[in-house]
Amino acid sequence: MSAAPPIRVLGERLERLTGAAAGGCVPQYQALRDEVRRSPAFPLALERLKALADENRLLAVAMLKRRGELCACEIQAATHLSHATVSHHMAVLAAAGLVRERRDGKWIHYRLVPGAEVAIP
Repeated sequence: MSAAPPIRVLGERLERLTGAAAGGCVPQYQALRDEVRRSPAFPLALERLKALADENRLLAVAMLKRRGELCACEIQAATHLSHATVSHHMAVLAAAGLVRERRDGKWIHYRLVPGAEVAIP
């Protein structure tokens, strides 16, 4: 017994749920999906959301929002992570365009990039 193609099954389910013929709407939703993926904001939003999906990175961003600027050692003290791990997490956030660093001698200070709110395409 072979499984029905997912598109056909989706069309049948939509027809059962709505009572209307769904044959024309599946391609319409696929076109919408393609339009969203082609949006210039989509890759940036995806990268930022992936960066924020880690609990420690989200915590660091939330602390920066409340304090404005923190040095790496302050983030390390708050999260109980090693210096190397904090550095890695902050590099991911910087690559996603969410934080910027400022060096002061051997200290590295982080702050949120102005306007770095996650834009949903």
